[in-house]
Amino acid sequence: MKIGIIAGYKIPNLIKKPESILIETPSGNVNIEVNSHKDHTLFFLNRHGMDADIPPHNINYLANIQALAASHVECIFSVGTVGSLKPTIQPGDFIIPHDFIDFTKSRVYTFFEKKRVHVDMTEPYCPTIRKELIAAGKDIEKVNLHKNGIYLATEGPRLETAAEITLFSKYADIVGMTAVPEIVLAREKGICYASLCVVCNMATGLQNRLTTDEITTIYKKKEPLISELLRKSLATLHSKSTCHCKDIVIKATL
Repeated sequence: MKIGIIAGYKIPNLIKKPESILIETPSGNVNIEVNSHKDHTLFFLNRHGMDADIPPHNINYLANIQALAASHVECIFSVGTVGSLKPTIQPGDFIIPHDFIDFTKSRVYTFFEKKRVHVDMTEPYCPTIRKELIAAGKDIEKVNLHKNGIYLATEGPRLETAAEITLFSKYADIVGMTAVPEIVLAREKGICYASLCVVCNMATGLQNRLTTDEITTIYKKKEPLISELLRKSLATLHSKSTCHCKDIVIKATL
């Protein structure tokens, strides 16, 4: 099975000795690292580019998803760092979101700029992959896993104000900058998509201050657990899915 993995940091305990390939797409070229894991072929893509320095609002989301679609991946595991909006969700926790709210502003959100096409987002995150991630997380003693959560996507690159976080916390559980439009574009391509989010900080107003080092330090500390959780998920994943991610593009007709 061909599986895409998108992250903002390396996952060296999972992606070992990969082959680097360049994929050309109508929206731009994308570098992908490919290796095998048991019966699967993994396509690892750093959403922030090879040097991991592209800010969230400038990521070429269209090209990234086009490249994975051209590689014929059937599903995508997205790994991202987030801030917590709830006291019950602490730095170091893992969360598998089930829904999202979009507060981004200036991104390209669709492949269908010239066609009247819609996608159903009743279940934006693939229930099959979510189930695998949740089951794997429960089996790892050192993982404090939240099996549901609402992800609120902001534009970036700035972090949110305390007033914004007060508003957001009434409706969402975590906040990040990269889930949208990534998840929407994957749905338009009929690719199953689910996220493993690593909580690296409390959002603005819920802790005294935030440094970049704090986010990086927690991610690096949790990377072995991220790899273990993904390996366990991959071990039980197969192509016979009961989800409807591949067939919910809706073309408007008269």
